Amino acid sequence: PTANSYPAIVADMLSGAIACIGFTWIASPACTELEVVMMDWLGKMLDLPAEFLACSGGKGGGVIQGTASESTLVALLGAKAKKVQEVKAEHPEWDEHTIIGKLVGYCSDQAHSSVERAGLLGGVKLRSVPSENHRMRGDALEKAIQQDLADGLIPFYAVVTLGTTNSCAFDYLDECGPVGNKHKVWIHVDAAYAGSAFICPE
Repeated sequence: PTANSYPAIVADMLSGAIACIGFTWIASPACTELEVVMMDWLGKMLDLPAEFLACSGGKGGGVIQGTASESTLVALLGAKAKKVQEVKAEHPEWDEHTIIGKLVGYCSDQAHSSVERAGLLGGVKLRSVPSENHRMRGDALEKAIQQDLADGLIPFYAVVTLGTTNSCAFDYLDECGPVGNKHKVWIHVDAAYAGSAFICPE
C-alpha cells in the first residue's frame, strides 16, 4: 500500500516534487520508461515467469493504474477489444454490436463490487460463478463457460481473486487458469488486497 513505509513516503515526496504527468509516452518518455522498468521489478519480486516481463523481449510487461478498480476495467476493455478482433476474423459478416452483445465475462460471487462495475462500464454481461468455501473452483468456471457456449454466447474474460476483500479467500488460480487457456478466455488476476504477500519467499 502507498505511503505506509519510509521508502514509500520518500517516493511519494519525490514524485510530488517532480510533478510529472506520465499518462502517455509522448507526455513524458522518461516517466513511462521508468514505469516499464518498475513493473519488471515487481514481476521479478513476485518471481513471475520471464514471459510476463517487458525485459524478456516478448509481449510481457505492464502499466501502473491509479486504483485496483481502474485495473479491472482496463483489463476488461483490453480483453473485450482482443476478443472482438478475434471473432471478426472468424465471422466477417458479424458487426461489432452483434459480437459485443454475445460477450460474457465471469467472476466469483465473492469478487469485489468493482468487478461488476467494470462490466457495467464496459457494456458487457458478467456472470457470478458460485464459490466453494468463498473460493472459485475451475470446474465451476468450466460449467458456466460450457453453459454459455451452448447458449451461443462468447466467453472472453474471467476475474480470479487472490485475497477477496470480505474474507481474504484465494480463488483456485491453478484450476481456473487452464480453463481460461482452454477456452481462450482472458484471466485477470485481482490481487489488490493480498497479492503483495507473494513478494515474501514463503
